[in-house]
Amino acid sequence: MQTTALDKIPPRRVVIADDSAEMRWLVRNLVRDHFDLLVEVSDGRGLMWELLRSSYANSPPPALVISDLAMPAYNGLDVLEAWRDLHPHIPLIVITAFPEPEVYDRARHLGAYVLAKPFTTTAMRKAIAEVKRG
Repeated sequence: MQTTALDKIPPRRVVIADDSAEMRWLVRNLVRDHFDLLVEVSDGRGLMWELLRSSYANSPPPALVISDLAMPAYNGLDVLEAWRDLHPHIPLIVITAFPEPEVYDRARHLGAYVLAKPFTTTAMRKAIAEVKRG
């Protein structure tokens, strides 16, 4: 079987982390037309493993990470701060029901976009456009 140039392009993957199945469903439906592969995790530990796996398993990093702040096991910002040194240019969106000044400060330090819950589909699309622009 011959490989083509298209076969060598890694799939554009987004990682969605939220402990709410409904929120993951909403985000998945908002982004599914823009990415080839969607990976969902339900807590901070799952997010950490998914991001580390992409860093060390000889696979391309995600094209975008969308993470809730308050999740079981590990806080989304804690995971993203720990992982950021490995991939400083991956777009990040932090979604939170607790948009306190400290959250914005930590996210800004990471270059992440903060999106307060509840949000509209327009607001999520705007956030994706903003982080993709860099």
